[in-house]
Amino acid sequence: MINRIRFSLSQSLLLGVMLVAAMAGSACQRNFKVSEAPIQPHFFQWQTATIPLSGTWDFGLDPEHLGIKERWFSQKLTDTVTLPGTTDENKKGQFIDERVDDRLSRVWFWKGAAWYQKEVEIPADWIGKRIQLFLERTKDTHVWVNDTYVGYENTLSGPQFFDLTAAAKEGTNRLSLLIDNSILPPVGPAHAIDERTQTNWNGVVGRLELQATDPVWIDQVQTYPDVANNRVKVVATIGNITSNPVNGTMEVQAESWNVRDPVTFKGYKQELVQLVDGQTLEFFYDFGTLAPRWDEFDPALIRLTISLSVTDGISSYRHSMVTDFGMREFVQKGKHLLINGDRVFLRGRIDCANYPLTGYAPMDRESWLGMFRLLKAYGINHWRFHTWFPPKEALVAADMVGVYLQPELPNKRSGMDLRSMDDEEAMKVHNPDYLAISGSKFNMTLKDYLHKEAELIFRYFGNHPSFTLFTLGNELGRNPSMFELVAGFKEMDSRRLYAQGSNNMHWEPSFAEGDDFWVISRTDTNLHVRGANFHGAVSSGHVDNLPPSTLIDYDHSIGHVEVPVIAHETGAYQVSPDFSEIPKFTGVTRARNFELFEQRLKDAQMYDQYPAFVAASGKLAAICYREEVEAALRTSDLAGFQLLDIMDFPGQGTAPVGILNVFMESKGLIEPEEWRRFCSEVVPLLKMEKYTWTNEETFSAQVDVAHYGKSDFLNPTLIWELKDRKGKTYRIGKLQNGDIRKGMLHEVGKISFPLNEILVAEKLTLTLSIEGTSYSNKYDVWVYPESVDLKVPDETLVSRRLDAKTMQHLESGGKVILFPEHDRLPYSIRGAFQTDYWSYPMFLRSALNQGKEPAPGSLGFVCDPDSPLLANFPTEFHSNWQWWHLVKNARPIILDNTPADYRPLVQTIDNFARNHKLGMIFETKMGKGSVLVCAIDIPNLQHLPEARQLYYSLIQYVNSPVFSPQFALDTSLIAQILP
Repeated sequence: MINRIRFSLSQSLLLGVMLVAAMAGSACQRNFKVSEAPIQPHFFQWQTATIPLSGTWDFGLDPEHLGIKERWFSQKLTDTVTLPGTTDENKKGQFIDERVDDRLSRVWFWKGAAWYQKEVEIPADWIGKRIQLFLERTKDTHVWVNDTYVGYENTLSGPQFFDLTAAAKEGTNRLSLLIDNSILPPVGPAHAIDERTQTNWNGVVGRLELQATDPVWIDQVQTYPDVANNRVKVVATIGNITSNPVNGTMEVQAESWNVRDPVTFKGYKQELVQLVDGQTLEFFYDFGTLAPRWDEFDPALIRLTISLSVTDGISSYRHSMVTDFGMREFVQKGKHLLINGDRVFLRGRIDCANYPLTGYAPMDRESWLGMFRLLKAYGINHWRFHTWFPPKEALVAADMVGVYLQPELPNKRSGMDLRSMDDEEAMKVHNPDYLAISGSKFNMTLKDYLHKEAELIFRYFGNHPSFTLFTLGNELGRNPSMFELVAGFKEMDSRRLYAQGSNNMHWEPSFAEGDDFWVISRTDTNLHVRGANFHGAVSSGHVDNLPPSTLIDYDHSIGHVEVPVIAHETGAYQVSPDFSEIPKFTGVTRARNFELFEQRLKDAQMYDQYPAFVAASGKLAAICYREEVEAALRTSDLAGFQLLDIMDFPGQGTAPVGILNVFMESKGLIEPEEWRRFCSEVVPLLKMEKYTWTNEETFSAQVDVAHYGKSDFLNPTLIWELKDRKGKTYRIGKLQNGDIRKGMLHEVGKISFPLNEILVAEKLTLTLSIEGTSYSNKYDVWVYPESVDLKVPDETLVSRRLDAKTMQHLESGGKVILFPEHDRLPYSIRGAFQTDYWSYPMFLRSALNQGKEPAPGSLGFVCDPDSPLLANFPTEFHSNWQWWHLVKNARPIILDNTPADYRPLVQTIDNFARNHKLGMIFETKMGKGSVLVCAIDIPNLQHLPEARQLYYSLIQYVNSPVFSPQFALDTSLIAQILP
């Protein structure tokens, strides 16, 4: 039975007044240097003596699971390793140096039992104290001290603690760990243990140490901010192994940090009587002066120190515990997420535990501070940890930077009655009868395991203000046990929001009643909340399937939903692999997949083009990502999105989908400042019906501002300006429409002007800027002459086939523009605008299994924008929105059997699995003549100004002296690909 003492630490109850400090000034801004409190001992325990255990350990592999039976804990092991570390890092196990193409390849591999042993000197003054072993992160673990078995733990999310008090003796002690990564809870391929992500490593990472406290100590402290009343409820649990009640005092101190002007608040002292083991002290700490709030803009933190000084009448005991928290209230109100009463829009990314150098996530604070700050520069304010829980220092760093986190239980299974082992003989091997393992931990059902994991998570990580959302896992089903778990979590810890999972029931979407929010890709069969999907989906997204505009939103998709909706795994636009990254994989994994792809491209005789493929596909991917983000921002009640991903995912089929590589290094595709134009707390948005216009039309568009920033804009001026590529200003104007309030999508006004000043085809840029701020956005607009001269000179023939008439014209030395009929192209692929979704091989199998046509699999195209072919058609070297109708109505032709150095003029980029040489526009000599082949169905697109303009550019090119193909492709090959 737990005893509780409740009291309030207000001035009227003071028995002793401690420090008083001045009130902090105005809310801190993030453009100044903030105070960073000194790094405290891990898990913030003071007056805890420690013996570090990092360094050399004796080691032995136990492939036959004989170590327990043969009492290895009583023997000296013959090998050595370094901890913290893994068997991979220590080069133990099997040297496999595997070469797989669907993920990164491990060099060393071990899955099974491994023993770690170290002799430790216990000082005399530790005897009589409470002693525990702390392992920050490991797997299924048994521990012995000398010959005494002291415990078992199998958490994948929290730290592991083992009580050594009764077993340890003064002097030399032999500490033995049996860690077995072949015994895993029934969680499926969660990213916490998945070979395709951080690998299923064996070892101990992070901190490992012995800890000693007096036999009366503060076992844990939980903080529950009460923002409205400027106070925090504190729940402290006392440990007492003296067998006697104790009396004494508790002192409480609080100070702010990570702010411009740190404040030390009033300290309090309270008498305590008759404290026994497990007793809970529950009280409110009133700050007196206003405590700073925590959010993404001002992540102010408060450090709470509780000091215990007690006696049992014979001996005196002291212990202190320190914990950090933030004064914040993160809640759901209807469709919206609120922090401290202000609406939050989550601009997120998904961390799938891809850390290729170590095979596990960083365990230090500085690494996480660097990552969070880097992605904040890209406007990211939210991270979802896909089926794993990050280490302590990740949460500390997120607290400091101001990032909203959605960790998850390490789970990708729905069967809550599943167990790790159903075979009795297997259980005997792994749990011999003579080991006193608690039945509550070993071979638990999935439901019981997840409940235990959550309890540990809430205990050790619950105070972190960045820990705002929590789910049971990814893409699960639904059953009564899941409802019970979520309801239980909400009862256990009210400091965050809960849901059954991310994208659960995605095959038949429906909301799980009782969830606080809904992370989903579509809210019903055809009601999407993201712009792209795998090709086997019921229906695909708008980026590749609806004519381009900036009008698409998801208002209709979420109209019937009554809770916040967060778009699941948004994006997944492939970028061609960058082989210059291969030498960077110097750790426990190697990019053998990239090496295989590199060889394939060499075999396809296009290796020299890979930098251009990376750049062109990457630029297009960034364009597609922008549309994803802006469509989400255009949706007035959407709660946010989670990108998959802003960085590459080199596993699960290999998905190089990032604008950053897996090391979080830029690929040079888009600068953070440019990305933040459309992915930021404040984004000016242009709503126009199309990207391509004629000079006889009047341009019209609406201007909105998505404002989820810190403060209202009071009657701001929005400046818009239209310029050409040379910087000439065509139009400029201003809009005002009252105040722009934070936490909403605000309509500013309309822009309208004639385009008759544009006499030739032009790419223009329309810039929107909020005057007096850094918030600005830019939009490309293409304007073409309404009328172009499409008369074809007599010496040029336009044809759909290489028929007798066409061949005769060529034989006479004529020129031909060939638009081959698409149904007569046996060696071609379907046209696409967006780059391929996620990983072509992975979803190729999925489509074929469902009896559906596979995705086109292409990654945009590459061309020379200065080529005379395109002299009259403004373009970059990559695809953009003016090409959408053109590439969607194309069938790029497979030119694999052309000469090695033959290059199409407009070359579609293929994926790393096929590596076809694909021609969208190419040329060749034929007989005495020359032919330009265009696989775009331009003759049937003449209602589009961009099609007419491209046709005009082709005509001008063919009838110029520069049209002189350098290659004469083999006639039998031409007959084959152009029958």
